[in-house]
Amino acid sequence: MRCEVVDEQVGRLIESLILPEHWLDAVLERISLRDEVARVQAEREQVQEKLRRLGKAFVDGMVDEPDYERHKAQLEFDLTALVVPEADAVAEAGRLVQRLPELWAAADLAERRRLLLTVLDAVYVDAREARAVVSVRPKATFESVLTNHSLVATSASKSSPTSTGDRG
Repeated sequence: MRCEVVDEQVGRLIESLILPEHWLDAVLERISLRDEVARVQAEREQVQEKLRRLGKAFVDGMVDEPDYERHKAQLEFDLTALVVPEADAVAEAGRLVQRLPELWAAADLAERRRLLLTVLDAVYVDAREARAVVSVRPKATFESVLTNHSLVATSASKSSPTSTGDRG
């Protein structure tokens, strides 16, 4: 089987990737992070409100500069700590997947290879019967975003990669 055939099939797969409008909510729900993200977002809003009130108190002369600087530094540190790393990684992966067809269209062969190496762990090809790409296995970060695509093999199907693939 010629590489050009596989390259063309993988290209069609990449170009067909379209995420639904509310993909992030669906993915966070599926990986049980939506409640955590909502909690962290609420805490971030509280800290931002405290920063706003602290600035107002400083401007009004109710807090002296050393206390203001100390409290401000602590609140800014608190903000940087209020993240859900898994959710941030999934959101970043999803943004890349949303742009992937556009990036793919503009990429040369070497850039396309780098894109695939970023997103996929494996591409499974049935060289005997179907003579086609039968499934792909995304990297862990991308798995939850791509899990609904018909050619995507999930970690649960790693031992039999063609079990989730289309043959046609």
